[in-house]
Amino acid sequence: MAEKQQFVQIVDVQTGKIERIINLKEIDAMSLEEKLELSKHKNLFIVTHRMQPIVKVELKKTVINSPMQFEEPAKEEEPAAKPAAKPAANSPKSKGQKKT
Repeated sequence: MAEKQQFVQIVDVQTGKIERIINLKEIDAMSLEEKLELSKHKNLFIVTHRMQPIVKVELKKTVINSPMQFEEPAKEEEPAAKPAAKPAANSPKSKGQKKT
């Protein structure tokens, strides 16, 4: 059976970015001075899994040199002649009630 590992996630307080994730056993092996330097101006979180993003999204900025104009969508004109075929008002079919 696999041994459960614990990791420490080190997050910079000012930027809020994750600096690194290290094994808890590595921290236990460090001296007190190294531990103090590691945690200065940082938040430390104990996590059970080491996960790293596999997709990085970057937005590129471009300078617009000329004014942009957006055209309104063209309105479709209604047909001039509507179909004259209407259903007859005195239709023998009736929906809803049954004759008994």
